[in-house]
Amino acid sequence: MEKLPKLSKVPKAKTGNRKVKTGCQTCKKRRVKCDEEKPACQRCISTGRVCDGYGIWGGGNAYGSSNKAPSLSKLSLTHYKKMPVPLNIVSMSQMHRIAGRPASIGFEYFRRYTSTKLPGLFESGFWDSLVLQASDQEPAVLHAVTALGAAHKNDEHISLIEYNKAIQHLRQSLNSSDRDALRVSLITCLLFVCIELLRGGFKAGYAHLSNGLRILHEIQRRDGITTNNEIILRSRAQSVEDTLVEVFSRLNLQTALFGHVSAYLLFVGDTGQAPRTYDIPPAFSSIREAKKHIDSLINGSHSLAQQATQLLLERQPFPETLYQNQNKLETALTKFLITLKSSREELSRSPIGATWRNIIGVPMLFLHHTMAKIMAATALRGVDEMIFDSHLQDFELLVKQSSTLCDRMLHEVAEYIRKKAVMMPGNNTFTIDMGFIPPLYYTLAKCRQPSLRRMVLELLKRVPHREGAWDGPTVIRMGKALIRLEEGRIYDGIEIIPSCSIPDPSIADDLPVIPISQRFTSVNVALPDYANGKATLFCRRYKGCGLWESKVAQFDVTI
Repeated sequence: MEKLPKLSKVPKAKTGNRKVKTGCQTCKKRRVKCDEEKPACQRCISTGRVCDGYGIWGGGNAYGSSNKAPSLSKLSLTHYKKMPVPLNIVSMSQMHRIAGRPASIGFEYFRRYTSTKLPGLFESGFWDSLVLQASDQEPAVLHAVTALGAAHKNDEHISLIEYNKAIQHLRQSLNSSDRDALRVSLITCLLFVCIELLRGGFKAGYAHLSNGLRILHEIQRRDGITTNNEIILRSRAQSVEDTLVEVFSRLNLQTALFGHVSAYLLFVGDTGQAPRTYDIPPAFSSIREAKKHIDSLINGSHSLAQQATQLLLERQPFPETLYQNQNKLETALTKFLITLKSSREELSRSPIGATWRNIIGVPMLFLHHTMAKIMAATALRGVDEMIFDSHLQDFELLVKQSSTLCDRMLHEVAEYIRKKAVMMPGNNTFTIDMGFIPPLYYTLAKCRQPSLRRMVLELLKRVPHREGAWDGPTVIRMGKALIRLEEGRIYDGIEIIPSCSIPDPSIADDLPVIPISQRFTSVNVALPDYANGKATLFCRRYKGCGLWESKVAQFDVTI
């Protein structure tokens, strides 16, 4: 292993002199074979142990004094909203742990670039203030932040060191169930999700996300905010947990749309009273508020479809409650669109004038609404994939909205670079929030109109960024594999021109229609971890008389 730079003038833990050529320190001490996964081996993780890394630490804790900053319980929402950490001020209570070391580069990169880039279009109290103030108080958060900044900067060496260090510090929080310890665990867990998705560790990232949602649900259940499998998004954040719910819910929604189904339903509300409803206000006070509501509606539509699928596989009839929930969703989506249209002018402005988030964020909400509308209307389709043909006008609108948004986004990015005369160094295409890609993927999977479907492939070529685990090239390869499996040779010899519009009826009526027996009811994908390789596409379709057919395809992917 490459010799590491000398790090510090801090008290050193007692270490051995044995050199490590392979395997993590923990497995070497236990004299067991290490699987050498990075940053922490799966053998350690699966047995509940802390992986001490690959010759980096040599065991033990080599960090500073036991004096701590005020606990997270003193970090009120009012405090962190009104007093964000300025970019030009270095926090001192924890910064001595990395000051003057190579790791400080990762922390500085996080403050200047990562914390503003990762949230994407929509503001978040987590990235705007909470995470930086928590890093000033908790060493686990500090090192996780530094690891994420280094990963975003493409400095794998520093990121690995700091990631392992964050894991070591997090051990104390994992052994406690008090509120402060749970908050530290949740903040660090969310940062770990981002690190893993950025590095390509998708399985580990999804595992962190699932654990974080479980802890959040348990906190809300204890506090009497929720019951059953619900997680409540408060319309206005009242606690650190509320801010964490917001950012976890965004990640959960994005992964669910690509087949990683969550066990939890998300609702916007302020009480734990049942039955839960989708209460849309007459006006949105901010883009952030509108985002919470559309996320809740997309999640509800997706969850309704999952419930229906499970009943279908069990050959059980749909209860009346499912149809009632569908009606609630469609009513709420209609109200959402009315409110968004009436609030558009106000939301497009800001106290300092139009910003790129306002300019692009509001149209993105309309795009997400279009997708949610189709999802809700088709949630109880059973095996009837032909139902999507009755929503071609909605798919056409979705593709047009995406095309317009893509043009606008590329223009805004070019203008920003021109005015600032700078390019952000490092992995500057990565964002953690949902934007174009999930709606375009949904269209690839469910719209069988060939011109619109191929136009989606053209649009994805222009998407310059990555959203979580997904980027344009990956979804293009996945879409092409899906089209080959589903369409077969039905359009052989026919020129299909990509278009944002449905062809004229005189042309469209002459095109073959993909029969129901060839249409997939479900499509999931498993991406390779940590390296270039092949992704696997799992498709399932109904063949009639209770018979199902599964298809598996692989496609190359570059991470």
